[in-house]
Amino acid sequence: MTVRIRIVGVGSPAGDDRLGWLAARALRRRAALAVLIPQVVTIAGFDRPGMGLLQGLEGLTALIVVDAVRSGAAAGTLHRLGVSEVTHVCGVLSSHGFGLAQTLELGLAMGWLPPQVTVFGLEMAAADAGSESLSAKVAAAMPVLIQSVEREVLEELARDSRAPLGGVRRSRG
Repeated sequence: MTVRIRIVGVGSPAGDDRLGWLAARALRRRAALAVLIPQVVTIAGFDRPGMGLLQGLEGLTALIVVDAVRSGAAAGTLHRLGVSEVTHVCGVLSSHGFGLAQTLELGLAMGWLPPQVTVFGLEMAAADAGSESLSAKVAAAMPVLIQSVEREVLEELARDSRAPLGGVRRSRG
């Protein structure tokens, strides 16, 4: 099976919720990922994690979602979650109406999700709907987030190259 990975940044135009969009833009510029686009890696941005996120998942090896979250942790805290953690814990994390947890639950129930689903959530500061920039703590955490997503992609490629021919890998999480 050819490795195909989709990275999705979820966000909106205001404040720290822009995080997913800005992360997607930054990831497109990473040299290690740029050489993989579009044959192996695709990067998209969505303003909400609904059905658009679930379309076009056939044939993917992995889905990586980046979103601003609210869990009560300190602003700038990076969360790395598997699909089961998101669907059990993160119903309150998304700032979007039909949240990421509900979207992934639907995808899981319908059998649409790829074998590997990872969500990187960066804890947002207090919402500032009028701001067009990230808060200082979230902006300071962005490089770690970008490096973590890039590492996830490279590790997925390494796992696939070590998998036995025809072998089936189970999703973490």
